[in-house]
Amino acid sequence: MGAIHSFDRRTKPSLQAMLDAAYHVDPRDQLVAPVSENIYSTVFSLIPAAQEVLRVAAQIEPDPADVMQWYRQVRITELGHLTAAELVSLGRAAAVVGFLSSVRDGFRD
Repeated sequence: MGAIHSFDRRTKPSLQAMLDAAYHVDPRDQLVAPVSENIYSTVFSLIPAAQEVLRVAAQIEPDPADVMQWYRQVRITELGHLTAAELVSLGRAAAVVGFLSSVRDGFRD
């Protein structure tokens, strides 16, 4: 097994770059776990929490433009009427991932 590659924390990837990566995930790199409020671990790398949110959203919505619009603008009632972007910036990415996972798995609309 190879070493975990970390994203360069000095140069934060753009939201668009993270969205693009979310739609081009290696199928072998699906397992993720939070490392901290801002970082998730996959099988092969460490990714920003925002990218993990976008990865799960991409499993629900096939259109990247719709995911970007949702991430930035749609307020999530169950999570305090905040957008996913606001929640991620507050360190609550795990709550957004949990919400999206329950939508993806058919437990809510």
